[in-house]
Amino acid sequence: MNDAHGLDEQRRALREGALVQPMPELGTLIVTGSDRQTWLNGLVTCDLAPQKPLPAGAKASPPAGGAYGLNVVKTGKIFAEVWIVIAEDRIYVGALRDRIGALRESFERYLIMEDAELADATGEHAWVFAHGPRAAELAAAGRAAGADAAIVDWTGLGGALFVAPRQAEGAVVEALLAAGGAGPVLPTTAAAWEVLRVENNVPRFGVDFDDQNFPQEASLEERAVSFNKGCYLGQETVFMLQMRGHAKKRLVQLAVEGEGDVPAGAEIALPDGAAVGAVTSQVKDPGGQRVLALGYVKYKHAVQGTALRVAGRAAEITRAPGAAASGAAPGR
Repeated sequence: MNDAHGLDEQRRALREGALVQPMPELGTLIVTGSDRQTWLNGLVTCDLAPQKPLPAGAKASPPAGGAYGLNVVKTGKIFAEVWIVIAEDRIYVGALRDRIGALRESFERYLIMEDAELADATGEHAWVFAHGPRAAELAAAGRAAGADAAIVDWTGLGGALFVAPRQAEGAVVEALLAAGGAGPVLPTTAAAWEVLRVENNVPRFGVDFDDQNFPQEASLEERAVSFNKGCYLGQETVFMLQMRGHAKKRLVQLAVEGEGDVPAGAEIALPDGAAVGAVTSQVKDPGGQRVLALGYVKYKHAVQGTALRVAGRAAEITRAPGAAASGAAPGR
């Protein structure tokens, strides 16, 4: 894979084409059995309900669908992120490797009389993500190279997931990068992706949120939660928090004046000095004399444009959840 493309080129690909990102940090569970889809749908926040029969003459969906979601515990707090690809005879569940064993154990506790089986295939399968407006176009190329694919938008800019036998990973990546069409398709690097994910307000498990957070605290409810699906583990708390209350804090994006680093845990305060939160991630903004950060602030202050202080420096919320968010990267 060619890693020579700079940050600006990768940013353009994310905006106009697609970025290709192998995900070696993900493990894999495979779910089989006739009840696999309805059973798994009761354990995740995203909607995996099988599609209703198509009317006569209607076009069929692509051969594999999928979703990005969460597994939450009974109290509604996040246990794991999940990326799901629904293939013809199985469902692939991707999760961070350090969560995959515990996730399997948790799932198996709710496997009672259903016709479903779980297998850990972490060593046998590899995941590749594509991000950007052209990502969906790449699905056919990925499938032709041996992957199962799903059109799943994780970043808000368009996306697709690919899962393949490990020995086919290289061929899948090369096929995606070789896809023709308008808009560049490039590989991303770890360093560039860290900047791009913060620019695009994409939180990272273990850094920006963990198993002590509700989905709404991590501002994941629009990306990862369906409020129209049937019952699932932890649904009542997540639903009530959304419909009849609110999270005590929200994850937001901030622009912090000055070039010096802002360490994780740095205090976020109001202009009068009252503490309202803390920083979780930060990257230098290549386009200006400032730092972009993600961090938590108290709910009532989580409004785009709110003036704050971070580690004693002037700051402003540039993205906040809900109606306050602009949908555009700051300064781009």
